[in-house]
This record gives sequence, structure tokens and C-alpha cells, in this order.
Amino acid sequence: MKRNSQKGFTLIELMTTVVIIGIVATMAVPRFQKAYERMEYRAANKELSSTLKVARSMAIANKEIFGVNFDPGTKVISVFKKDTASVLFSTFEESDSLIRVDTFSHSYSTLSTDFTDNTISFRPNGSAIYTGGGNIVCMAYSEDMIGITQINILAATGRVKLESHYY
Repeated sequence: MKRNSQKGFTLIELMTTVVIIGIVATMAVPRFQKAYERMEYRAANKELSSTLKVARSMAIANKEIFGVNFDPGTKVISVFKKDTASVLFSTFEESDSLIRVDTFSHSYSTLSTDFTDNTISFRPNGSAIYTGGGNIVCMAYSEDMIGITQINILAATGRVKLESHYY
């Protein structure tokens, strides 16, 4: 007696495979959401750090005072060139030339500085001018993530140091 040796999958085997793949995919989606939120927060931190570094580089390259102003009320970050007629180097005034205006990343829940007037300026030698402690603290929280970032600007050299933690 000859047997037919037909090769293939039954409908039950195919349906079982589809169900298993669906269950695994359902378990993976929340992990992708968490990873996406962390990636977005990390990118916002790097962008903010980059903005500070750009202002410092512009001050060194142009041999003039450039600065960054943070307005937590309107969530605006402004890069400006300091008007040389002003004696208040660590403040942002209407007469200063705006170079770039951005808004805070939507991934930030809060952004605060310990600068007295929310402004940091950089001298032509790269050192920083500010009144206060030289720190910026960014926080983000959602259902899936809590992020805390501290950006420290060293007055003597203008060095920008970024430190982030995610939970």
C-alpha cells in the first residue's frame, strides 16, 4: 500500500502560529513605547545641551558675547548676541540681537534654571557669565517613564556637562 507523502501545514498549525506571534507582539508594544519615550527625552536633552554649546562656539568664533535665555512661562529658548553698549552681560534685553528662537521640547514636563534671570552668556574666551548656580534641571514624567536631567555649566571654562537618569 502506497502512502501519499504530502508536505505542508494544516490550517490549525497556521492559526496557532499566527496566535503565538500576536501574543508576542502584544507583549512587545509597551516596551517599544517606553523605549520611544526615552529616546525622545534623550534627544531633547542633547538638543538643549547643543544649543548652549552653539552659543559658546559663536562667542569664541565671533569674539563677542553670546547667550541663551530661558523663559519657562512661554517655554521659549532664545539664543542672542549681546549688545555691546550694555553693561549687564548676564541679562537678555530687547536691544540684543536674536540669533535663534526655539520652544522647549514637548517631552519636558518642567525645565528650570538656578540662574537669577534665566540667562547664561558666554564671553569670547568661552567662559560663562551667569548669576546663580549654573544649573539647568529638566524633568519629564509619564505613565511609562520618569526622566531627570541636570545640565551644569562651569563658569571658568563654559563647559557644558549633561547628566541624565531614567526610571
